Amino acid sequence: MFPVNKMTVAMLVATVFLSALVSKPAAAGPYAYISNQLDDSVSIIDVEQAKVLNTIAVPGKPAGIAVSPDGRYCYVSTPEAKGFAVLDTQTHQLLNKVEVSDGALGIAVAPDGKRVYVADWYTNSVAVLDVSDWQVIKRIAVGESPSGLIISPNNRWLYVANRLSNSVSKIDLNTLTIKDTVQVGQHPFGLTIDGRGERIYVANVQSDDVTVVDANRMQPVATVKVNMLPYAATLALNDSRLFVTNQDDGSVSVVDTESLKEIALIKVGDKPEGISTHPDDRHVYVANWFDGTVSVIDGKTLRVVDTIKTGEGSRAFGQFFGK
Repeated sequence: MFPVNKMTVAMLVATVFLSALVSKPAAAGPYAYISNQLDDSVSIIDVEQAKVLNTIAVPGKPAGIAVSPDGRYCYVSTPEAKGFAVLDTQTHQLLNKVEVSDGALGIAVAPDGKRVYVADWYTNSVAVLDVSDWQVIKRIAVGESPSGLIISPNNRWLYVANRLSNSVSKIDLNTLTIKDTVQVGQHPFGLTIDGRGERIYVANVQSDDVTVVDANRMQPVATVKVNMLPYAATLALNDSRLFVTNQDDGSVSVVDTESLKEIALIKVGDKPEGISTHPDDRHVYVANWFDGTVSVIDGKTLRVVDTIKTGEGSRAFGQFFGK
């Protein structure tokens, strides 16, 4: 064996260390989970590669999406299966099917990951489930045809869009009772809330507008006109921009949240529905129902920078990004 001096050893160690750094794979980026209602499946998009990484069969016409805060599980409402599916985001497998009720649609998961909330379109109620045993803790009566759900960042309040009642209910998550209700536009569907929990933005399908609600006082502060059949909304760029899908004209309205004026209209795919913001707070992803695609919008340039093929009837109603 050849003798090796200290300098040689140091060089060898440095070489191995540098090689490890070069060969080490880059950390996986976040994933977007897109429900394809007509395909009975969920597409998993690797957003770093801008392509579908995997597709999971999910029977029951999957619609709503909610990803656990740690990114470990994806919950998918399945109206025709009377509940929701639980997906393992690491193994990309269907773990469980939880039966709740016939009209399961909107779905949300608590910021601490301990509870899942499901809006039932038919029974005018929201079911509260404990993730430890998947038992219903309580069913809370709300307005007619509840759809979109959003939880305050501090995990204290749950807001529910009641489509046929033209209202939004505020539920106290400590007592699981309704604290207040506010009238909004016609047929509210999708909801989003700012990072401080102060403002709720409500997409009103039939009145072609967005109601801006003071979340603390539960009073409307503005109505912003958008385009035809607004379905859902998301915030980006430190809550300075609101993006709203307009189903009937294949577009996304961009609203400045300071002036509360529409500042841009971006053409996307046909019948855009679900919309959610990448964790970078800049890129906005839009599920297009008729096209079976997802449009990617750069929130700064307000341009579509990519289109990703998913499945038939891409809906993705809810918060569909995970880690």
